[in-house]
Amino acid sequence: MTETQSVLDRDKVKARDLLETGTKALEMYQYLTGSPKVQSYLRTANRMAVSRLGYTDHGPIHAEVATWNALQAFTILDEAFMPNVVAEGIGDTDDARLVVLASTYLHDLGMVIHRKEHYQAAIQLSAPILEPKLEQIYDDSAKATDILSAILHGIYAHDDDTPCLTFEAGITKIGDGCDMTKGRTMVPFHQGKVDIHSVSAMAINNVILEKGDDKPLRITVAMDNPAGVFQVEAVLVKKLSTSGLDDHINIEVLVNGDRLVLSQITRLHVDHHGDMPEPPVSRSDGE
Repeated sequence: MTETQSVLDRDKVKARDLLETGTKALEMYQYLTGSPKVQSYLRTANRMAVSRLGYTDHGPIHAEVATWNALQAFTILDEAFMPNVVAEGIGDTDDARLVVLASTYLHDLGMVIHRKEHYQAAIQLSAPILEPKLEQIYDDSAKATDILSAILHGIYAHDDDTPCLTFEAGITKIGDGCDMTKGRTMVPFHQGKVDIHSVSAMAINNVILEKGDDKPLRITVAMDNPAGVFQVEAVLVKKLSTSGLDDHINIEVLVNGDRLVLSQITRLHVDHHGDMPEPPVSRSDGE
């Protein structure tokens, strides 16, 4: 197992390290990280979140870490399930990875307007940023539109209460939910934001995504005191419950290196919308 007790240095995480040269996903990553407009939006989103609301990081570093997490989850789960982009004949795995990358990187853009319904604002702001680049990457404008639609669904569905209807959107939600180490809440905590959310987050040192044994993906949350369990239940489990992928993921909690046996991780969110997604397409079923 990967070393879990060291504290994750969020400032050094680069999603670029998980992308192959010459891919469309890398081209999109370079476009987004090099865009003055995108980076300004992300900085402003963080100003809204941290300075005005006292929330956790929602800026460029969160975008990078969440995307890094999502790309790891994509690589692991892609071995067992087909992305919707592939299963529905829209594109290949590189296209699906581009969808995950773009939706995860841009998911919090709407925070520049307000926390409330920021997922809706994010799709309005992201579409005009993405459209010209997708038209450049894809010769077929219809395919570019299909890819854009998939990205916008991922952005919209990152909200806790919104069921993900594609594999790619579920991966974006996992990437977002796994960014919950103490580095994300450090600034508001030291500015006096001391509540169960910040205290719990300050307990978490690292979140590791790796292949599981009895389920395809294992998420290991390493913490230095059990207060971090609240963050696991209130953030990660809640997001997984609407990801469409929760049945294929195990969560392991380590407290100072010792496995914490939970009799049950409570599912805090029960969806009542009646539009939960179909199970992801298994590779064995589709190939």
